[in-house]
Amino acid sequence: MEHIGTKTIETERLILRKFMLTDAKDMFNNYTSHDIVTQYLTWYPHKTLEQTKQYLYKFVLPEYEKCDTYRWAIVWKDNGQVIGCIDVGSSAESKRRAELGWVIGDEYWGKGIMPEAAKEVVKYLFNVGYERVQAIHDILNEKSGKVMEKVGMRYEGTLLKYNLNRDGVLKDCKMWAITK
Repeated sequence: MEHIGTKTIETERLILRKFMLTDAKDMFNNYTSHDIVTQYLTWYPHKTLEQTKQYLYKFVLPEYEKCDTYRWAIVWKDNGQVIGCIDVGSSAESKRRAELGWVIGDEYWGKGIMPEAAKEVVKYLFNVGYERVQAIHDILNEKSGKVMEKVGMRYEGTLLKYNLNRDGVLKDCKMWAITK
């Protein structure tokens, strides 16, 4: 595989690009501080803007030094704000498999934004050399499953007690995937 890292992708309504420290305010205002956004994720909403800044500084930005990091800020062209994130949370390079994860502010739900972003990221990952792109969601988070379906992924089954949620509880998850 020829890793090229996170390069900018542009769609009709979005710019997908690397995060910058200056994105913290948009992130905090649009999604990292929203309980409804994080309810099915592995982390609690951020209580302060400083918490979001520290997350970017310590965990996100240093990862861009690696050529196999694929993490995009989702910028809504209409207002120029960072409204979400899409990334490869894990991969098995020897199996040419990548697992996508995403989050987007609740104000932007139901507008087709995440399928638009994910379709382009899937194409990007196929071009890098991945043969399979998969994603999981908590069985209670059907909205995420609808995104996976719109991206062209197929439902493969339910994985019992597969992923820890933010409360440390193992949750059943639905697995979806698309192949090259």
